[in-house]
Amino acid sequence: MKVERNPPEDSKAESESSDFEELGDVASTKRIFSSSDGERTEIDDSDNDSGFVGVSQGSLDRLDTVTPEVPCAETSGSGPYDRDAILYELASSGHPREARFIAAVERMKNGGVKSASDIYADFPDNFEYDASTLSQECRESMIEKLREATKPIPDSMLHLLTGRNRPGDCGRPSDFKPEWLDMEKIRRGQKFAQEHMFSIFFSEMLSLFALFSFEDGLKPLIITGRSSTPFTAFKRYLSTGLRVRHWYTEDLWAKGSAARKDILTVRVMHGAAKRRLDASTNAEIDAAAKIPNAWCPSREMLLKDFAETCEAPVIGQCPYLIEKNSPDRPKGINQTEMALTQWGFVGLIVSYPKCLGVHYATDEDLEAFCHLWRSIGYQLGMEDEYNFCRGTLEEIRQRSSDFLETWVKPNLRIITPEWEHMMRCIFTGVSVYLPGATYETSLLYLTEILDLQMPRLYASLSYKDWINFNLSKSLFYCTIKLPGMKSLFNVLLNRILDRAEKYTSEDIEAIRIKLSNFPGFPDVETAENRIANNS
Repeated sequence: MKVERNPPEDSKAESESSDFEELGDVASTKRIFSSSDGERTEIDDSDNDSGFVGVSQGSLDRLDTVTPEVPCAETSGSGPYDRDAILYELASSGHPREARFIAAVERMKNGGVKSASDIYADFPDNFEYDASTLSQECRESMIEKLREATKPIPDSMLHLLTGRNRPGDCGRPSDFKPEWLDMEKIRRGQKFAQEHMFSIFFSEMLSLFALFSFEDGLKPLIITGRSSTPFTAFKRYLSTGLRVRHWYTEDLWAKGSAARKDILTVRVMHGAAKRRLDASTNAEIDAAAKIPNAWCPSREMLLKDFAETCEAPVIGQCPYLIEKNSPDRPKGINQTEMALTQWGFVGLIVSYPKCLGVHYATDEDLEAFCHLWRSIGYQLGMEDEYNFCRGTLEEIRQRSSDFLETWVKPNLRIITPEWEHMMRCIFTGVSVYLPGATYETSLLYLTEILDLQMPRLYASLSYKDWINFNLSKSLFYCTIKLPGMKSLFNVLLNRILDRAEKYTSEDIEAIRIKLSNFPGFPDVETAENRIANNS
């Protein structure tokens, strides 16, 4: 099956369109899903960028009753990682990926290849092995080879690699509460989020620079075309912001709450996205995820800055880069991708709170915020052993540091045209309701937090951007500490979101016209027409 941007809904979804009611004069078209027990759930068409193509009667309700198809590990904390056990699991996965990885690392260390694109050049297409038939001697040999090949990877990231073989939603019923769940802690985490919503939302936007550096994670967003122009990005991230606000303000576990309905909707979206990707080959996905005439005027300059400030990864440090051309690389939404996406909501704010305007929160507040996201991840179908927010605050911070140092910083050395294009679309679209932050100033803010020197980027700032950048630093480091300022910015953000939630169709059209005329974006009208024709 060939992947296309915005493929039409499948015949099943069309035949069951009566399950939905259309709503007009809102921030984007909404449809109402009615489950078998009468619970009604709004599904926003702007969420199609996550692969949602429609759900059948009862599919949301199914998440309340289904027996898990995949065993989900439940643990109360992380504790020390057992590297030997992790290596054993990788060696016993039954996938040829690990065997290819070992061979590729050995070839690179021996100088057998000149570039990553040559690593798998002469591997046979049917290169595979059956882990279940491996003798104990062969298995131990493979574990030792994996141990050598993965030396540069810290335990926390090596453990995450085992999640690539497991679907992103383990099938657990959404109302099944884990033993570790602490509702009082969740409420404290929500209180923290409400008190620092302005800072948290900004940190979540900055996190996308890191997450989008993973090409395979970015491809589904590009393929659907629902956030690859300023206007579509505006709609998509407005929808996401409103959904996350529900998770910060309402009961996640109460049946009928907006927060819980959003949890169910996202699970359906993830399932549809996975089916779409699983039905396509990696070659088809790669081809569909290329953006013609990408909006990336700063890429060459940024590559020079990143090459000088980010250390090059050693052989074996970034398996997904070595496996870039492997026919066995994972596709679809898996537990590893879910964990890294979860980092985007908590990682920067817990690792660098003062840099983002969180000055007076205690470690207990930050740990409660992580507990909130542990619950959200759990309800979205994450296996607890891959939940980025399990364990103590210090363990989560270490996990975040490992992620940034081991994988994100090396990724920035090889940013793609699509990376810059998508990030520019986001900041341009979001500027409609959150003015001030630009692509350049936000990227510079993140690189300063991460202690990356970007002299060319800094020198390229316009006078206006230079003022905005320094105002942002002053705001988060100083102004927001003053009495009443934190509350003021939270009130302003919530008013903006309240107003945006009530946009009429005329408001949306005016925004579309405004963003269509945005200077610098190439062929925006052609791009939007293509999206409209494919929808």
